[in-house]
Amino acid sequence: MSTAEDFLLIATEPVSGKPLIASPQADPVFGGAFMLDLVTAGRLTVEGEGRKARVVVAEHAPVGDELTEQAFARIRNKGRQKPQTAVTRLGKNGRKLVYESLADKGAVRPRPTKALGIFPLTRHDVIDTARRNDLLTRIRSSLLHDLPVDAETGPLIGLLAASDMVKVFVDKPDRKVAKARAKVLAEGDWTTEGVRKAIQAAQAAITAGIVAATSAAASGSS
Repeated sequence: MSTAEDFLLIATEPVSGKPLIASPQADPVFGGAFMLDLVTAGRLTVEGEGRKARVVVAEHAPVGDELTEQAFARIRNKGRQKPQTAVTRLGKNGRKLVYESLADKGAVRPRPTKALGIFPLTRHDVIDTARRNDLLTRIRSSLLHDLPVDAETGPLIGLLAASDMVKVFVDKPDRKVAKARAKVLAEGDWTTEGVRKAIQAAQAAITAGIVAATSAAASGSS
């Protein structure tokens, strides 16, 4: 599965089918996930650092994964972009599209329901509980027991750190240690320098995107 699919799989409550990631967080986080996978696939690269960082298309060839290819198509011909711009474009309607892909793969099952018995909404029951449990066990073991991360868990930990969601998956007494460890693990020795730069850029873009989306939502409700 893609990083975006794995992230949403762990970020879905298996009993209620409720997403654990709030709406203001969703698009930036999934945009970051797509960006990391596209860097790993050699389609994107990050040039420069900090405020000078720019996302550049290194290869225009299609990506084998359909979901990631859909995201790539949104920025393939956009030229050099700030990471936040790239993440915003990549993550458009991210949660909806990733849920659709997970459902197509049989990892979740959509279930229509109603909020307050009135407003229609959809929950997603987790079917692939084995993969979800395996990912969470490895993530927690890395955060709390020094298990080395790998190409699957490293990006997920980076996304959890950027979206301040580490606290959702560890017990309260362990949260401070886990959050500090997540920041170190996300950019550790498990990956290449190119992906490490992409993680740094994606994390900054995700955080900025969440702040912007949250502020916009607050302004709209006031």
